[in-house]
Amino acid sequence: MLKERVSSGIPNLDPHIGGGFVKGSINLISGGTGSGKTIALAHFLYEGAEKGENSIYISLEQDVINVKNDLKALGFDFDKLEAQKKCKFIYIGPFAQKDIQDQLLKEIARYKAERVAIDSISVYAMALKSDLDIRRNIYTIASLLKRIGCTVLLTSEVVGEVPLDVTSGGGSFSRYGIEEFISDSVITLHSAGLGGAFDRALRIVKMRRTAHTKGPIPMQISNKGISLSTRKQ
Repeated sequence: MLKERVSSGIPNLDPHIGGGFVKGSINLISGGTGSGKTIALAHFLYEGAEKGENSIYISLEQDVINVKNDLKALGFDFDKLEAQKKCKFIYIGPFAQKDIQDQLLKEIARYKAERVAIDSISVYAMALKSDLDIRRNIYTIASLLKRIGCTVLLTSEVVGEVPLDVTSGGGSFSRYGIEEFISDSVITLHSAGLGGAFDRALRIVKMRRTAHTKGPIPMQISNKGISLSTRKQ
């Protein structure tokens, strides 16, 4: 049985992931600082909003005005889409508020969101007291999001650099190690920090129910956002 797909919005990514993310799935975008995680979310949400799919960005880290201003410089005019009621940006402070799970779900349900971006799940976990709390709460959020049926992108910031070679056995694909296990797919973003044309890469670590590209895919970030090589591996 073929699964319905939701386009990633990232130029040239969909052919590498079977035509898009599985509808209703939870997908993790992880990487170090400056690797392009929020830009990947912007592509996903902008694509959905322009197609008439209610899209919501929930920031647990930055003020959403700053996020939108940064993204506008890359051609993503979310102020325009918000004015048209096609997209919504919300900030929830994880250290100042209780019952974040309830607030997340209420906002998603109130807006009838089909595409959801949460940036970042690792910041949410920082507000929790123990490893057990982190695992329990992240698992609970994932389970609740699954029941709603929206397609979700989560980000997780990794300290240092995510291992590009997934066979090396070293490093983690998320900050706490639980995020990759509750996700249906894991995509890692890499930057060598040298500034050259081939400095960046994207890797699809896993994607359930999907025949996906295995090796690293050359990636660039320009004034139009992320673009990938058209070459399948």
